[in-house]
Amino acid sequence: MRSLLLVFLAALFGQQPLRMVVNLPAYRLEAFVYDSVVKTVAIAPGMPRYRTPRGSFEITRIEWNPWWIPPKSPWAAKEKITPPGPDNPMGKVKLEFNALYFVHGSPFESSIGTAASHGCVRVKNADAIELARLIHRFASPDIDLEAVDGFLRDTATRDVSLDRPVPIEIRYDLVELRGGRVYVHRDIYRLATRSIRDETYAALAAHGLDTTRADPARVRALVHNVPRAGRSIAVDSLLRR
Repeated sequence: MRSLLLVFLAALFGQQPLRMVVNLPAYRLEAFVYDSVVKTVAIAPGMPRYRTPRGSFEITRIEWNPWWIPPKSPWAAKEKITPPGPDNPMGKVKLEFNALYFVHGSPFESSIGTAASHGCVRVKNADAIELARLIHRFASPDIDLEAVDGFLRDTATRDVSLDRPVPIEIRYDLVELRGGRVYVHRDIYRLATRSIRDETYAALAAHGLDTTRADPARVRALVHNVPRAGRSIAVDSLLRR
């Protein structure tokens, strides 16, 4: 009922309450309705050689049961056009945010949580379907859930242009403060211009915390050899009383 009310209010005021935020080194995509997180999924971003672009984009199109058409790129020279189906590299559905880049499902689900794609944001098929359902609800309200269920049962390709594009911000935050914890992530693209230690102190300061209270030994332990999955500590445990 609440989501239907949000959709109605959005239509009434011409606003798009749905937005998505990706943090590449955290391997995470979050869907927000206004300021509330309604869905969090793990991702596989582009590998270091084929980085996922950063910045602000809009999801403008959903394609169900997509064909895989290899791009004109050396890495895809030996790839073959693949029809919709379980072996399609784009999965069951893809969400276009750039002419060459998508959030899409994948049969390679073991790669989720690693930098493994050629630039797209790869997610599990079940998560791609849920994200597409959510987008249809807010961005193409004329397509009801029954129609979406039909897309899922069918194998025909369905291309839907959205009435209201959905903003998606692709970020590269190596240090985050979330829910009373400090999270640090690997610099997968080697973009950092300062150490993870300095990034940690900067993040604490940005949240209004007195960095002189941070225990240097605990900060060093937090940022030392950060594992692929990242590491976190409670803010209270990082600061000296």
